[in-house]
Amino acid sequence: MLDDYVNRLMRMMGLSKYQLKAYLTLVERGPLTAVSLAKYANIPSSKVYSVLKGMVKLGLVDVDSSKRPEVFMAKPPKEVFSMVVSRINEVVERAKPMINTLQMVYEASNQRVVKASSETLFTVKGLQSTKNLVRIVIMGGARDISIAIPYEQLLDEEVLSMITEASGAAEVKLLVTRGLIDHAKALPPRVNLRVRDSMFGAGFIGNGVLLAIQYGADYLSLYSTQEYIIEIARTYFETLWRESEPVNR
Repeated sequence: MLDDYVNRLMRMMGLSKYQLKAYLTLVERGPLTAVSLAKYANIPSSKVYSVLKGMVKLGLVDVDSSKRPEVFMAKPPKEVFSMVVSRINEVVERAKPMINTLQMVYEASNQRVVKASSETLFTVKGLQSTKNLVRIVIMGGARDISIAIPYEQLLDEEVLSMITEASGAAEVKLLVTRGLIDHAKALPPRVNLRVRDSMFGAGFIGNGVLLAIQYGADYLSLYSTQEYIIEIARTYFETLWRESEPVNR
């Protein structure tokens, strides 16, 4: 029973079969040379050194290089357990942004099922994650769509295709900076187009609101489906729209 538990625990660390056998053997028999370990753990002699090298790198085994031949010894199981817990916590922390993003996408795509959003605002990093949310915002069936884009990466072929499709069933207003006029002119004439000299960031308002800011080579975006936030964003957009220059096509 104990062996089964230890085996499961060690596999959580991604250990190979030979690494698992090596560690348990060193725990049971104490310090051993590589040759002795290969014998007792039934590990091929051609593989035992690479197995031990990997375990030293993982912090599971210590090596006494002052002896000839070298002697290997297992780290204390309590120390290894603490290491496992620490690594699991690291995995959980790294997974949190992904889970939050998935929850956000779920809530945006299942508004009839989800009775209340878990948060007012979601934060998303990355260009592709931002474009995935652009699709949700402007392809969600809203009748009025307002878009402000100062970044070329957010007006590429993928986003242009989304805007074109959305404009077939909704009134779309697109506000761009002067450097993006040629990109925007590729859209159908039914897309209302205006231009201004500068904008603080990008915005997409439709079935929710998405605000995106470029910093360096990456993007930081805020997304919400809260009605009052959508209205605030729409009011601000309309102010920018009135102050901007129509584009003749």
